[in-house]
Amino acid sequence: MDREIESVLPGQRLIDDGDMLLWRALPAPDRIAVGPFVFVDHYRHRSRRGIGDKPHPHAGIEVLSYLLEGGVEHRDSMGFRDRLGPGDAQWIRAGRGILHAEQPEGGRHGLQLWTSLPVAQKFAEPAYKSYRADDIPAIRSPGVDVRVIAGRVAEAEGPMKMTTPTTFAVIRLDAGVAIRLAVDPAAELGLYVLEGSLKASGKVPDGSSLGPGTIAVLGAGPSVGLAAGNVATTVALIGGRPAETPILFSGPFVMDTPEHLTQAKRDYSAGKMGRLDGVPF
Repeated sequence: MDREIESVLPGQRLIDDGDMLLWRALPAPDRIAVGPFVFVDHYRHRSRRGIGDKPHPHAGIEVLSYLLEGGVEHRDSMGFRDRLGPGDAQWIRAGRGILHAEQPEGGRHGLQLWTSLPVAQKFAEPAYKSYRADDIPAIRSPGVDVRVIAGRVAEAEGPMKMTTPTTFAVIRLDAGVAIRLAVDPAAELGLYVLEGSLKASGKVPDGSSLGPGTIAVLGAGPSVGLAAGNVATTVALIGGRPAETPILFSGPFVMDTPEHLTQAKRDYSAGKMGRLDGVPF
């Protein structure tokens, strides 16, 4: 039986200025997480303008990036340098803290997502890995292209290994095309619409469709059914084991207690997360 939609979370349109469009779908007013995912940013810009192009820290999370279009250069305080192109993905375990900067090479379209590390791993050592488009398994059929970055979807298993069981896939459907995908029945899952129109079923008005910037939180079941509306549609399937609570945000730090948030801020100010281009000063 396919999973049905339990609730719909409209994203916040944080920037829409003619050059950049930025949706923030998580955290939402009515829900802080879907599986381990606590942050979903979806961006598209035309210029070399970036969001995280200045050195900035993260702690207590894993940072995932996926590029649909464009290119970006990555640098961080652990000494990793890399370049991502269309279809590439990136994983950063921030753990106790890392600084990084992302310089776009031009216009981009992509996702940045955070998963909350389990309490016991909040101060783990930072780590980095990237995955090229050719190394990411694809499920293809007429009008369908599914890229499985993490977890198991249908017959494909993604190469990205997260700290907790995680599902992350990007699905493209031609107009009017439908697909059914087997998923981990134990996972908490949602669908984020990047482009197009996704036909909805479940606890939503009959015949409705979901547009860009929206997360549909799914109920239980062993499979997910998706159907595009009358335009080509791109959707991200996200989720996995539910994040451990409590989940406390302070800017780029996500911890479980106020004391751990304070420690992360102190570690950053003291340079214990490393330095990048003189930051922190």
